[in-house]
Amino acid sequence: MRKVELGVFMPVGSNGFLMSKRTPRYHPTFELHHQIAQVAEDIGLDYLFWMGKWMGFGGETGFWKNTIEPMSVASSLAPLTKRLKLFATVNPLLFHPAVAAKIITTIDNISGGRFGINVVTGNTLEELEQMGVVPEGYGDYRYEYADEWIRVMKMLWSQDRSTFEGRFFRLADCVSDPKPIRKPYPYLVSAGLSSEGLSFAARHSDYQFVGLRPADVERTRAAAAAEGRSIKVVTSMLLLHGETDQAAEREFELIREDLDTEALDNLIASFERDNRDSYKDRTSYLRQPNTVGFGSGHPVIGAPDTMAEKLAQLIVETGIDGIQFTCVDFVKDLKLFGAVVLPKLKAILARHDIVVADAPAAKVAA
Repeated sequence: MRKVELGVFMPVGSNGFLMSKRTPRYHPTFELHHQIAQVAEDIGLDYLFWMGKWMGFGGETGFWKNTIEPMSVASSLAPLTKRLKLFATVNPLLFHPAVAAKIITTIDNISGGRFGINVVTGNTLEELEQMGVVPEGYGDYRYEYADEWIRVMKMLWSQDRSTFEGRFFRLADCVSDPKPIRKPYPYLVSAGLSSEGLSFAARHSDYQFVGLRPADVERTRAAAAAEGRSIKVVTSMLLLHGETDQAAEREFELIREDLDTEALDNLIASFERDNRDSYKDRTSYLRQPNTVGFGSGHPVIGAPDTMAEKLAQLIVETGIDGIQFTCVDFVKDLKLFGAVVLPKLKAILARHDIVVADAPAAKVAA
């Protein structure tokens, strides 16, 4: 039976992921993330995913003005959760691999082997340029840098002592103990469809974020298979409930009509400072007519029956291995999803020998 994992794209920045003057304005807090984690565990979801953000993008809504650091919040929630996988984004430029290996192992230990990292080589590089940590010419060798960074950590996670002489890092009889609980290594996640990104994922990643085109899903799996590995292909998606399909669609229209275009333009401009060939693909979705924010993917909009049917169709037709959700109101919407939509989704997918959210789940209070 095929297993599809469901997770939450955690709102690490102000206002979550929606760039609209209609949706709630709030700042990220530990309390909010704790509440989301508890609901995710209660309804049987599989993982929480935190991106890394070091600056906001303005606009009237102050999009992502305040952000929280992902590894810190993941470590704080590790002992307060029992089953969820916890994925935190890391840019290799911010941590020497020996330091990163120790931090990751520590959180792996706290979580009982449930922790992993999402490796981001660039994205909005001005976030790191403001710190003065981006080397000259980095855009031309970022994946080579990340590959060496990962290889050094894997050595430290598996060898008693490690000696390494590379282009970017040098180790001299280096030790890193204890070793991670999860074998052979903590979870590794990445994203993107550029040739460099796919090659990196094929060599190292357990999960790769792509879109919903079946051809991209298969291309990602084929790249991993060529390296003698398997990989889970996952995507992001906005959930927008309504009592009726019409009500949900109207709410989406109102959110779209009140879009914070200044914040959106700032985010696009930040992406497009990247001169790599793949940047146009990475910003094209932000220019679509139904854009309401970042990480919305293919929005699933409607009444509970409609949402369950749409999700099931996407899962069956694309062959995707996992979906992480964004929401308007994360706590309220995830509770509703778990209580009303998820049972219907399970029933539909069972007819296709697909299981989702199959872990024991507690009853969720409304």
